[in-house]
Amino acid sequence: MRHRNLFISIILLVGCLASILPEEVNAQTRRGGRVYRFMNILEHDARPYHFGFSLGTNTMDFKLIPIKDLPNQGFLPDGNGIGNLDPTDSLRYVLPHQDIGFHIGIVSNLKLGRFFDLRFVPAISFGDRYIEYYEGPFGDGYEHRQELDATILEFPLHIKYKSVRMTNTRAYVIGGIKYTHDLASTEEAQADEIYARLAQNDIHYEFGVGFDHYFYYFKFSTEIKASFGLTNLIREGNKGRVYYDSIDRLNSRSIMISFLFE
Repeated sequence: MRHRNLFISIILLVGCLASILPEEVNAQTRRGGRVYRFMNILEHDARPYHFGFSLGTNTMDFKLIPIKDLPNQGFLPDGNGIGNLDPTDSLRYVLPHQDIGFHIGIVSNLKLGRFFDLRFVPAISFGDRYIEYYEGPFGDGYEHRQELDATILEFPLHIKYKSVRMTNTRAYVIGGIKYTHDLASTEEAQADEIYARLAQNDIHYEFGVGFDHYFYYFKFSTEIKASFGLTNLIREGNKGRVYYDSIDRLNSRSIMISFLFE
């Protein structure tokens, strides 16, 4: 955890330093007391394709839908349902909890037209997510927590729509789909303390916004995007049916802040 927080801090520092670099270094001149700005790396937008890399942070979370009327199902922690129990004796709530992680990736960009690009940015993301089970009133705190480490290979395919370039800056929006494979998934794990297993593979739809900044030698972009999983991830666990049977649907979702160098 300490090393991950250090890495996240380094990523944020690199992004902040890059974002405050003067775009006009070696790209301006002074005539008659007036400063004339020039457009950096004009040939960059004319390339049919180019490559780069990305660094960033993310928050991984779940959209969790419990079974209907969970507090009145009468589930005991051993998985047996026996009707209307005292609410303090049964599983009453099941809630997700998010954490902060980081990701690194490789940028591949294919020019489709003046304002459109096709982008493939394979990446690996690291983070943690949790599912918390409450057997008593919510304010008493959770009784059980399942920590779900995530080491996710991501393969997104996006369409990028760019605005007109404003000297050395332009805005853009992106959207597309993403296939993911979780290397740390509990779907095939053999541990005894698994309350609910999660599927390894998922399909997401994504959208986001960003800004391109053209410097003298490279293009730097800041980007934020949201990702929403389409697959119901919940699978049977081995700690008692109550835990995985209490969840009707579990979908992955995340927010990603990226710094791209191209």
